[in-house]
Amino acid sequence: MSNTIQKDKDQGYIALYEELEARYGAALAQEITDQIKKTDKKDVEPDYMSVKAISEVLEIFRADTKETIKKLKNEQKKGFARDIANLDEKRLQNDLTRLLACYWLSQQAFYKMYRKAMKICEVPETYRYDKHTRPTKMAA
Repeated sequence: MSNTIQKDKDQGYIALYEELEARYGAALAQEITDQIKKTDKKDVEPDYMSVKAISEVLEIFRADTKETIKKLKNEQKKGFARDIANLDEKRLQNDLTRLLACYWLSQQAFYKMYRKAMKICEVPETYRYDKHTRPTKMAA
């Protein structure tokens, strides 16, 4: 992994931690961030509660992102002159960038963990062969 990708990912983790800390407190934010960081490792098997927690975080970020997009569209409709900087619009754009980074990190982690957890819970399908009956042949 290149240094810029790792740096962007680290900044995303920092932004995610700060957003979660404002909502849940430092201890729970650190726990969720650690669970998300563990998804990059292949040998870690997630448990149900960590998948559920990240699912709830994902729902919160999805709702906040949609709300921020609506606010940004309303702010852009106001149509200030090009010479005047619209500070509310700039703030909303920064918030949207930050929320999208958190949302994408959470979404990627959730789907990785979900797939791993479903594989763990998967019951293998076994085929029972009755040796006294002849197998049926498929007609062409």
